[in-house]
Amino acid sequence: MNTVEWDPGENAENQLKRWCGLAADPGVLRAVFARPGGATAVGWVELAPWTQSRAVTVAEVEVTIAGPALDVALCSDLVYLRRGVELVLTAGEPSAGLVWALGRAGRAALARGLLDPTRLDGDEAVRLGLAQRVLDEGESPLVSTGASVVALTTARDLMRSSSGARSELELASFRLLFASGDPGEGARAFFDRRPPDFEPR
Repeated sequence: MNTVEWDPGENAENQLKRWCGLAADPGVLRAVFARPGGATAVGWVELAPWTQSRAVTVAEVEVTIAGPALDVALCSDLVYLRRGVELVLTAGEPSAGLVWALGRAGRAALARGLLDPTRLDGDEAVRLGLAQRVLDEGESPLVSTGASVVALTTARDLMRSSSGARSELELASFRLLFASGDPGEGARAFFDRRPPDFEPR
């Protein structure tokens, strides 16, 4: 798993472009937000490739964030918040990234983010579907680095898909997974009592 850390002193667009390059290959990219700040806005043109990356993007938010850092974190596939962290939804015109993330989370998140744009604590962000979980001190996101890359990528694609096309995509994904051979290797490894050896793709 590759790890990048948000640098509030760097131009947000340039930083995101570099991250998108790292996320161009299948796998897992962990994005850590450990320092607040960074005022340069990020447009949808720069954010869109992040939401469509081949890698599974995992945001680990360790400090209260706003602005472009918030946009990039919420546009990741999985979002984990450290306990005590808040998401600052600023008043005024919402950013494209925030609107996209709120829309993905659903109507309750859209209403909260657009009609009452104040701070969200971690528990409320999880309830609204903007984050997966609140992490306690010393706890790490539950993303398996030993899993099949094909399986991780397929699960991510199903999560990204709209509900209307999901059944067709599920069937195609099921066929792809079995064609890859990874389920067979997983079963053999289980019966042989050894770790699976998934071929990187």
